[in-house]
Amino acid sequence: RSINRIPPDGAIHLALGLKVNKNLRILRMSRNPMQSAGCFAVLKAVEANPASAIEHLDFSDISVDQDFEDLFSSLKETLPNLQVKHAGKIRTLQKTMN
Repeated sequence: RSINRIPPDGAIHLALGLKVNKNLRILRMSRNPMQSAGCFAVLKAVEANPASAIEHLDFSDISVDQDFEDLFSSLKETLPNLQVKHAGKIRTLQKTMN
């Protein structure tokens, strides 16, 4: 559900259930302070569950990092219909050398 104050470690605990869940199709976790680490844990659980029915993950208003993007890209090969909504990728600052 959205806006439940789920922190990153809470999302990790929820992800444990997703590793064995065969019925849930849509999971809305938007507007929670779970950060990219929580989103990654959820997506990793979907990857670890070959019987997963997940079709849509909603992480609206949560920015994700490159590790999340990489995992999602590889997961799209085995679950091409999986849709993920998030607030965009976290920008990293790059130092320039003068």
